[in-house]
Amino acid sequence: MKNKRNYLFGLLAIVFVTAACDDMLRDNLVILDAVTAFVYTIDTGDNNYSETETVNLQSIIDDIDGNVEDVSFYNITMRVSNIYDSSPETSFSGQLTARQNGTTQSQPLINFTDIKFEDFFTERSIFSDEISGISVASGGISTLTNYYLQTPAPVVDFTVSGTINRAGGEDRVAFDFEVRLYTQIASDL
Repeated sequence: MKNKRNYLFGLLAIVFVTAACDDMLRDNLVILDAVTAFVYTIDTGDNNYSETETVNLQSIIDDIDGNVEDVSFYNITMRVSNIYDSSPETSFSGQLTARQNGTTQSQPLINFTDIKFEDFFTERSIFSDEISGISVASGGISTLTNYYLQTPAPVVDFTVSGTINRAGGEDRVAFDFEVRLYTQIASDL
């Protein structure tokens, strides 16, 4: 009888703890992964290039259907997805910047120097040490995080600009450059 009573007490405790944990999970944060991709189509006969993509960060937050409590960027990647008739040996240098739409102050996010097209045919993390010539700008990641934490989150212009060093004899260089931001957002759904 004593063992049966201990068993029932233990079973009751498990049910109580499970119900309490379930209640706590509903009231606590949920971590969501989001990927924001920008594709820049660059087609120029010049040695300089500059393209801008605009993103409404609030629309990303609205899709979450909760309040954003914390944001962390766990990866930023780059890749050349198309080179059209350009030489794979052609290289480009530049930076990715962000600025709140309607302002003139841009914040550098990523700097890159002499990156060959052929080295970026696959997606590459900016945090990888496989390829030299890429660096994260000081304060860039915290700027992105601060944008997401504003209420409402702003519309942000992401600009990639720089110079092209042609390896072939082509008059024009055309390529698609893709940047992806991998984000974890903590929300109180």
